[in-house]
Amino acid sequence: MKYYNNITKHGLFVCFVVFSIGCGKGDRRNTPDVSGINVSVKIHRFEQGLFAIDTSNMESGYAALAKQYPSLLQLFAENIIHDQTNPQETPFEAVRAFIAAPEVRKLNDTVQQVYGDLRWLEKDLSQMFRYYRYYFPEKPIPQVTTLVSEFSVDAFTYGDSLCGIGLDLFLGENYRAYNPDIFPAYIRRQFQRDYIAIRLAKAVAQNAFGDIPPGNRLLDMMLYNGKMLYIVDCLLPELPDSMKMGYTRAQMEGCEANEPAVWARLLTQKLLYSSDFETFKKLVTPSPNAPVVFQEAPGEVGNWLGWQIVKAYMKRYPETTMDALLKLQDSQKLLEQAKYKPRREQ
Repeated sequence: MKYYNNITKHGLFVCFVVFSIGCGKGDRRNTPDVSGINVSVKIHRFEQGLFAIDTSNMESGYAALAKQYPSLLQLFAENIIHDQTNPQETPFEAVRAFIAAPEVRKLNDTVQQVYGDLRWLEKDLSQMFRYYRYYFPEKPIPQVTTLVSEFSVDAFTYGDSLCGIGLDLFLGENYRAYNPDIFPAYIRRQFQRDYIAIRLAKAVAQNAFGDIPPGNRLLDMMLYNGKMLYIVDCLLPELPDSMKMGYTRAQMEGCEANEPAVWARLLTQKLLYSSDFETFKKLVTPSPNAPVVFQEAPGEVGNWLGWQIVKAYMKRYPETTMDALLKLQDSQKLLEQAKYKPRREQ
């Protein structure tokens, strides 16, 4: 069977790799009171219905699941588990092969042992979506559904109405079935229950903003990803910044201590306005390090700097709504108006 792949077609946003006032570190006093917002998340267990299908009566089981999860089943069968080497495979055939595979059934058994009871997650996500309703009052609260995808997706959105969580990618960083050649240590570090809400928040943020940065320069990508992180921070204000970045505590402390030096390196090496993605990609994509600035700098440190610039802008213009922030597409103008300075110099 296959391993992880990123899916971004038909409005599906997958996160694996990212308004109003005061959502960043040091601004917790401005976190809005959302206790009066009526949101209660009930998690739907797609994988339980899927593996409950009687394989001796597949047709009726498949039809019942299609009636309960019409959009998700189609997405799951045609995009997530579809055998890419067999273009003639039908959705029904894909599902039948998937649930019949012994290794997949064993994986689902493990998921049910670890995540049989998700009331704790419903509580966490209810709070997250109260913030979502506060910042995105016009958007519906999506249905949240869990699944087992054999390591294909961790968290995703499908339009505004559906969120999915691949529970098999949250079985602990040392789970034996995670191939280290595919999932290196810096990625596996996030394969645990405490990251489920963060991964879903990143998918929700990307869905709100779209999946295309406004330009191909490093600055464009830093600020695009910085806005995503800003949204995540607003949705999960009580979680530490290190977790939102997928960093260790030491990496986060290193970023904060060396912020002026990293910013200076981007300027002196003329990287900020570079469009050579191969040169700066480790600054904005998951990577164990970003040696283009410093050998010990963690990957995505450019995204973290972009987040600091966005926070500086929002501190200077606190009346800016989330919608207005997301519509600011001129990266240079945002940078200039933010008047960003690394925190040691502030």
